[in-house]
Amino acid sequence: MTYRTRYAFLMNRARDIARHAHMSSANGRDLPALFYVTDPKRTPYPEEIVAHLPAGAGVIYRHFGDPHATAHARVLRTLCDDNGVKLLIGQDVTLAEEVAADGVHLPERALSKAPDVRERHKDWLITGACHGCETLDLAEVTALDGLFISPIFASQSPSAKGVAPLGLKGIQMFCDLSPVPVLGLGGIGADNAEHLTHSGLAGFGAVEAFQLRRA
Repeated sequence: MTYRTRYAFLMNRARDIARHAHMSSANGRDLPALFYVTDPKRTPYPEEIVAHLPAGAGVIYRHFGDPHATAHARVLRTLCDDNGVKLLIGQDVTLAEEVAADGVHLPERALSKAPDVRERHKDWLITGACHGCETLDLAEVTALDGLFISPIFASQSPSAKGVAPLGLKGIQMFCDLSPVPVLGLGGIGADNAEHLTHSGLAGFGAVEAFQLRRA
């Protein structure tokens, strides 16, 4: 199976899940059902992955202070334009503005920035991370287009170490309480995504499902 075929399969799974989402975007913006979330250790060649993504997918570029972040983001911007993919920058609003990204993804600790970002960029896609139901009560959440909850399944992410997967009931609880669409993250791949079809999620993001296999 080629990378392009594998990623297209993931997109089809994500769209199947999104058809049964608990709600569509309250802000009227088109939220991708599938996101590739970059990680410098687990997917160190994001440009190669983005080149194979299907149209309609999204990318969340997280640079973690990489001194070459601007150069990488510009290349990703070009690749996303060529492939019909949305580019979101993790946390760094200034970089997102500099490379004309399609939006930003905010970690949970930075959700307070969402209303200001929305006021300045009304056409941007803005997503955020959510690690507890109490976050859903924050007024800032309504400025988002979607929230990522995690981990859905067992995950190799350092942030998921020692954290129990949410399970279907946990996912549905978040979906029932959230004022914006909810996406899943953590351990989701081609082999288990189908179990999320009637979960209420509006799609999912993944890291390892997009890994390139090196000889």
